[in-house]
Amino acid sequence: MAGAPSLVRALTRRDLAGILLNAMVGAGMLAAPAKVFAVAGGWSFAVLLVSALALLPLILCFADLGSRFSATGGPYLYVKEGVGPVSGYAAGWLLWIAQALSTATLANLFVSYLAGFVPLLDSGLPRLVTIALLGVVMVGVNLVGISPSARVSNILIAIKVGFVLLFLLAGLPFVDLGRIEMGEAPALSDFSTAMLVYLFAYTGFERGAVLAGEARDPRRDMPAALGISVGIATLAYAAVLLVCVGTLDDPAATDRPLADAGRLLYGSLGAVAVSAGAITVILGTLFVVGIGMPRVLLALAEHRQLPAGLGAIHPRWRTPYVAILISGVIAYGAAMASDLLTALTMSTASRLVAYILSCVALVRLRRQADAPPAQFNLPAGGAIAVATALLFTAVMLLGATAELPALAAVTLAGYAIWIIYRWRAA
Repeated sequence: MAGAPSLVRALTRRDLAGILLNAMVGAGMLAAPAKVFAVAGGWSFAVLLVSALALLPLILCFADLGSRFSATGGPYLYVKEGVGPVSGYAAGWLLWIAQALSTATLANLFVSYLAGFVPLLDSGLPRLVTIALLGVVMVGVNLVGISPSARVSNILIAIKVGFVLLFLLAGLPFVDLGRIEMGEAPALSDFSTAMLVYLFAYTGFERGAVLAGEARDPRRDMPAALGISVGIATLAYAAVLLVCVGTLDDPAATDRPLADAGRLLYGSLGAVAVSAGAITVILGTLFVVGIGMPRVLLALAEHRQLPAGLGAIHPRWRTPYVAILISGVIAYGAAMASDLLTALTMSTASRLVAYILSCVALVRLRRQADAPPAQFNLPAGGAIAVATALLFTAVMLLGATAELPALAAVTLAGYAIWIIYRWRAA
């Protein structure tokens, strides 16, 4: 609307890289050593390597797509412009659902680690109050502006990187390379399931693209931020996996492999230090999920696929305050209603659909004469996008078969909301 407040383009390349790292260096990294080792055993390092190699062409596709657009929306915008509004809505809706699931999972995981210091918080009313207070703080910081949010994100990622480095330096002298034996290769379906764990850890890189409407020069900065953040995240995953597998007798026997490694090497002090670091890691990821999730609603509202009121911008803070409040209430409400700590494969499968559709969008955009030009033009981008879409479709079908009916139900529910909105608007 004419005269309505707009978003502020305040995010630098460093801010984007920090947000991306906060999304990827999170709870997935904490849980991955145990979950992957339980499925793939000594092949865990091969799983990490294959996951990183599989992600590389996807990152390159997103770098190409990100260099074409400067508006809010990320994968939703790519798919809408490249494939069409129906597919675009599915991508946006599933990304929003995936982030709600991630928030609920992370909030419960945060309380679980915090209960290690204050056992009273593990259940009942204290648990609910803790989740509610966590939601109020996270939503409050996100409400007051993108610049303060970026500063908080940069502080949290600096603490995270420091935590990983200290964990590596403290554990490396005790690593027994004899424990790292590949043994018998896992079945293809098990290998794919293990890959989903690391793909869950990497997921979140699309949040930088969602924030393009608040970046100073997104078409130039987004490709660089993607490359920097994925490289650092991969090194962090490898460091954590090396210490856990190289020191623990059975990394799969615990839900908190890092804390157990700290306790084994340095006693109760080590366990406390690692748990405190894990809490910071979870907080950083929760924070950036809270930044990205409402911007998806904003994009859907801007393109009139959801009510326009969801896209309202606060006149003072210049943030999508309605979308932030609604997303926060739903995400933290879901966390309070459930004590489950993981929705890993469902959240990952939702994102994979958006990633696959984004690859299809890149193929279509490269064939459109009037498509936005790319400042990073991926060589053989069409062929790479097709191969990447097929690869991640296979991974999803092999590793998340049980989640496909629920994924279909969630997608149909989203389309029902869209149809009702259009009917009422008409």
